[in-house]
Amino acid sequence: MRASAFASDFDGTLCESDWNLGIEHFDPQDIEAVRRYQAAGGLFGICTGRPLDSILTSLKGKIDLDFYIVTTGAQVLDAQLQPIRVRTIDREVTKTLYEEYAREGMGFIVVTDTQFASVGSAPGPGIVELSGLDEVEGPIYDVSLEYMGDEDAARSACEQINDRFGSVIAAFQNLGSVDIVPAGCSKGSGVRCVREALGAERMGGIGDSYNDLPLLEAVDVAYTFHSSPKEVREAASVLVDSVAQALEHFVQ
Repeated sequence: MRASAFASDFDGTLCESDWNLGIEHFDPQDIEAVRRYQAAGGLFGICTGRPLDSILTSLKGKIDLDFYIVTTGAQVLDAQLQPIRVRTIDREVTKTLYEEYAREGMGFIVVTDTQFASVGSAPGPGIVELSGLDEVEGPIYDVSLEYMGDEDAARSACEQINDRFGSVIAAFQNLGSVDIVPAGCSKGSGVRCVREALGAERMGGIGDSYNDLPLLEAVDVAYTFHSSPKEVREAASVLVDSVAQALEHFVQ
């Protein structure tokens, strides 16, 4: 049994991404801090709304993870990519979301085992464009509504979806977008699954956005950045400037 584990959000936390240019940047100090933490016996993993394949591609050759909480907790896997917990969204629910919330010019992103796809709208880098939901293959783990930076629109849609469909799905605001997963799934529930499955006695976590609030609430020591939204800063135990700084504090 390892004594501690640490879960990090990906975009905006461990990785700075420019979706328009398809560029990702990792701070070398963060990567080195993760390696030191793992070498000392700690478990390190990602807790993200991104799908698994995207994380594997981005982190290849940088760090090997001890666990994966992806698609906002709908998929939780161990270091060997064996499922700890997997849940899916009903296709009829996905169809209703598309009919009622998809709008011209915004992204309607669907994640399955084999697809990271945008339906009926212009995709971003690494996202496949589909003409309709009938082209979606396999079980659906996550649906994202991309409001192109409009936080008020994202907040309103998130509240509406939870009010209407809260018995079957859960919506989480991620600044100007909304991540939708099966009911009972969140970054926090993913953390709890990892903690139980891997026997971590103490757990830390870091995130930068509203959808990270369940993550911050589920860990023993919660970190976020000085630049994070006020609600996120208030949920954290410690404010830091980097993942490296958070790990340094956590091991002390």
